Amino acid sequence: MTDDTNKNGLMELFKNFQFPDWIKNNVITALGKGIHGIIVEASDIPKMKLRNYKERIILIGEIKRDFIRTAAKHPIKQIENDSELANRALESYGIRIVEEQINKETVAERALEYLKTIPMPEKDNEKNLSPDWLTSFWNLAASKSEDEIQEILSKILANEIVNPGSLSLHTLQTLSILDGKVGNLFVRLCNLSIDDGETAYVIHPNVFAFQNIGIINEYGITFNDLLYLDGANLIRSAETIKLNFAKSENLKEGEFEYEIVDYASRKAKIDVSGKQLNLIYFTQAGKELRRLIEMKPNDSYTERLKTILGDNFQIIE
Repeated sequence: MTDDTNKNGLMELFKNFQFPDWIKNNVITALGKGIHGIIVEASDIPKMKLRNYKERIILIGEIKRDFIRTAAKHPIKQIENDSELANRALESYGIRIVEEQINKETVAERALEYLKTIPMPEKDNEKNLSPDWLTSFWNLAASKSEDEIQEILSKILANEIVNPGSLSLHTLQTLSILDGKVGNLFVRLCNLSIDDGETAYVIHPNVFAFQNIGIINEYGITFNDLLYLDGANLIRSAETIKLNFAKSENLKEGEFEYEIVDYASRKAKIDVSGKQLNLIYFTQAGKELRRLIEMKPNDSYTERLKTILGDNFQIIE
């Protein structure tokens, strides 16, 4: 990055936001933990800056010299006697740490942008960011260069700054095995999903008789896709769970017992009483990540839901 980054990068984004003091403290804690060199003095925000790449290359040179001195003391001594091996090792090491830094700074900048869209809590949040959580997060962010995953990570960091403890370490571990392909599959499944506040699930419309599986290819998800998502620990199983929902004895004919749910980022009301449904449940990690994804209901699937549930399902807004 050039010196212009100091004017237009993280420092300017941060200084121009009207954050409450506790949000600023959480931002300083989060960035200070993950991106060494961005914050010079945590107590003085205007002095925060980005190191440019000239400074970083000097740092890499110092690391190389330390690496050579340490390697020369190794009992094997091979690296001391093979200059080509040493050069290859050092070049690989230098490239890796620069790429990791780029990944982390990209996520940090996006997170600050995303903070502008998050409603601030009315009361100050007394929770502190977990050092262990931040360590795991930045280790993960350093290894992810795909745009889709960086976008998710930026939202995770922004949400954690505002609501510490909102995403578990277990979910971070799940993210470590995700790539762009699985991420895109997960978005497509989320576009069919419902979150009732306790669980997140998809109502499977095409389950084969006497089986717990079926085809939903027409909605952009194959059975193999479900297996991928199962393997990534985002859904509990590629197979469905059949549930019979009891009907309230107090309801008269034509009356409903609606609950308000989130249907692919749309507010909806649903009454499943008296219904037998096959559900694909999200794991806890899948549910937490679903909340960070921009969803859009699949129109064909929505019409199918209306056919299955009739007046028991209505989109409100």
